[in-house]
Amino acid sequence: MARKRKKEDRLRQIYRWLKFSYPTPYPTKLKLVRGTKPRSDQGYVMLKRRVLVLHIDTKYPLWSCIDTILHEYAHAAAWRHASLEPYISDHSPEWGIAYSEMYRNFNDDGGCLESGEF
Repeated sequence: MARKRKKEDRLRQIYRWLKFSYPTPYPTKLKLVRGTKPRSDQGYVMLKRRVLVLHIDTKYPLWSCIDTILHEYAHAAAWRHASLEPYISDHSPEWGIAYSEMYRNFNDDGGCLESGEF
């Protein structure tokens, strides 16, 4: 009998697929946390020593965590230089294009199955 895959393993697998499929301007790192982060949302991304760190809260259901990792990785893909940050909104048109492409590829074009190979 096959062992049931853990939620964290599946999220890491999707993250590897995103990293392979969508380049980011800075290196990225995934950090999975369980409800003990300072913010109250499901996830966020921040630039730390020239590395974009994606924080994903795993206390939510898997489908919600998958949506969150796609959302936050789109922020990483649309990230611009830190000196421009005060002038660019979080959900800019660039972010919207990146998010819609990732979401569509994952949900409609077989990315869910494709990411299982990573």
